[in-house]
Amino acid sequence: MKKSMICCWLKMQIIFSEEFKKDFKKIKDKSTRVRVINHLKKLEQLPESGKPLQYNLKGHHSIRVPPFRIIYRIEHDKIIINCFDHRKDVYK
Repeated sequence: MKKSMICCWLKMQIIFSEEFKKDFKKIKDKSTRVRVINHLKKLEQLPESGKPLQYNLKGHHSIRVPPFRIIYRIEHDKIIINCFDHRKDVYK
């Protein structure tokens, strides 16, 4: 059975980095916070749905929450949420 098929049946554990927690607290707009939470819930079910990144972020994925991005990586049965920032700053 493919790993991606297993992920459809099992929820993966989401772990938030300190950087993500700090970034998330800075969000003042309630609708943006709700959109981020909704994207994270979807990610729990379909962890490989994000765009695979390259170069210095190889092994990470990106999810769009316009105009922001969530950067994360998958490790076994865990999803590590690294950071959340505006698209022009997040890849630096």
